Amino acid sequence: MQLGPHKNSFQQLAFLKPYFSPYRRQIFLALLALALAAFLVLALGTGVRHFIDQGFLNQPHQNLLSLLLVVFVLIGLLALASFGRTYYVTWLGERVAGNLRQHLFEHLLKLEISFFENTRAGELISRLTTDTGLIQILLGTSAGLAIRNTMMFVGGLGMMVVTSIWLTFLSLLVVPLVILTIRIFGRRVRRFSKLAQDRLADLGGYIDECLNNIRTVQAFTHEDHDRKVFRDTSRKFFVAAVKRTLARSLLASVVIVVVFLAVAGVLWLGATKVSKNEMTVGQLSAFIFYAVVVAGSAGSFSEILGDLHRAAGAAERLLELLSIQPAFHEKSISRTLPSVSTGTVAIHGVSFFYPSYPDRPVLGQITVSVSPGEKLAIVGPPGAGKSTLFSLLMRFYDPQSGSIHFDGVDIKDVNVQALRHRIGLVAQEPVLFSASIFDNILYGRPKATEKEVWQAADCVQLEDFLTTLPHGIHTKVGTKGIRLSGGQKQRIVIARAILRNPSLLLLDEATNALDTPSEQAVQQGLSHLMSTRTTLVIAHSLGTVLNADRIVVMEGGRVRAVGTHAELIGQDELYRRLATLQFADAMSLLGGKALPDVL
Repeated sequence: MQLGPHKNSFQQLAFLKPYFSPYRRQIFLALLALALAAFLVLALGTGVRHFIDQGFLNQPHQNLLSLLLVVFVLIGLLALASFGRTYYVTWLGERVAGNLRQHLFEHLLKLEISFFENTRAGELISRLTTDTGLIQILLGTSAGLAIRNTMMFVGGLGMMVVTSIWLTFLSLLVVPLVILTIRIFGRRVRRFSKLAQDRLADLGGYIDECLNNIRTVQAFTHEDHDRKVFRDTSRKFFVAAVKRTLARSLLASVVIVVVFLAVAGVLWLGATKVSKNEMTVGQLSAFIFYAVVVAGSAGSFSEILGDLHRAAGAAERLLELLSIQPAFHEKSISRTLPSVSTGTVAIHGVSFFYPSYPDRPVLGQITVSVSPGEKLAIVGPPGAGKSTLFSLLMRFYDPQSGSIHFDGVDIKDVNVQALRHRIGLVAQEPVLFSASIFDNILYGRPKATEKEVWQAADCVQLEDFLTTLPHGIHTKVGTKGIRLSGGQKQRIVIARAILRNPSLLLLDEATNALDTPSEQAVQQGLSHLMSTRTTLVIAHSLGTVLNADRIVVMEGGRVRAVGTHAELIGQDELYRRLATLQFADAMSLLGGKALPDVL
């Protein structure tokens, strides 16, 4: 599923409302501090008026000291109110952005595998970090400034009217010009903000792909090409960012010029009225003070509007993620799995194609049943659908037709996590996280004890290489386990599955990456694990198929034959050819004359 464009609108920011609900107390304190700060700034204007007028009128020195003391008290209270405003507004911004980021991450974890196969990880990382960061800037900085400046604009305008209604009327003549400027440049800011965010996501996605596949990049000496692509992608982001910055800068500059030219004009008119004794110097000073407050508040709206446009673009991209619904809805759950799991699997008439390629059927009318404790090997040429069958059992996808029953219940009717809790998957490509060996094993069952982790490690005989590591089992493995060999990584992954203690074990040729000594050690652990649970194995080695109770031969997404090794070697031509090609080395070890008796 691709992320698509949505209509950009400030209304999309309304989706943030539920995130504020738990913090009504902090919101009240933030608004109280904002209102107090705005009131105190405006009160300073009145103090300036009285101070100047009484000073010019040669009032007693004591009165001037009293006025100065009042001004100092107002400034102290203003500092206190500004502290409260900054603290609570920033706290709210950080808290809401953090909750939003958590919600988005939890939402992503619910989405089906096909979504992640069609969406770059770098794109998602950009949305969870950069876009939520823009929301945080809006809520933690710009929103507080917008509320405070709105209060000061309205309050300052009111005080201007009280001081001189005529000068106020002349000042307001510039307002339509300011609004027109904001509308013209605001559209450009919004458009370029969205474009810059998209280009940044492209850049993050390319970085993610290159660094996660650095061995391939260097092995194919692809560095020069990747440098060029990165340079071009970075340049596109720079161009978009410059256009956005230019639009924001022009918006701010034009608004400031217009507003303060108006202030200068009003100052000249006010000075004329003072010279004619139509108003006092204190009144003019107070009016100019309020006019500067109003002008500064109005000028800041252009900057705030720029942040608002950027946040609206971020909200658009975040809503794209939140609008994607997981394929498995809790409302569809109608049954629960039995309390005791037997590991029974019944696949009946299953057909499947990947959503991206509806004209390419991968599985067609697959019917297979697996009894409790049975070991079933699956063999077939590449593209036969073996790994896809595992994906359906894990319910990474749902088949277009047919059914899969586990423990006697259709897996479409049960909670997908409850299903996966009973399954242990060991993929052919081992996946490790950049943590310690201990933590990677513990990943199989996070609530397991340290003793159980060590028991799982002993099953695959990890101690032979743990003693060579600086911190033993607590050694960090590096990104994707880069510090370990392929065989060591695979043994850790198998230990993880052993710790999980599943009733159904899915092995995508779990010993394929191991050398002979390691494979023998792992096979001992797997033999113990497989003896007490149902096991499905995608097999590429003779040892695996010889130890299986039954073998399923797949070709072209269909079941071609089912039987034991001895039965299939004589009855099925494809299996005989696979045995000759894939198992040749192991078969030769048995000796040419003894080979027919074994087969």
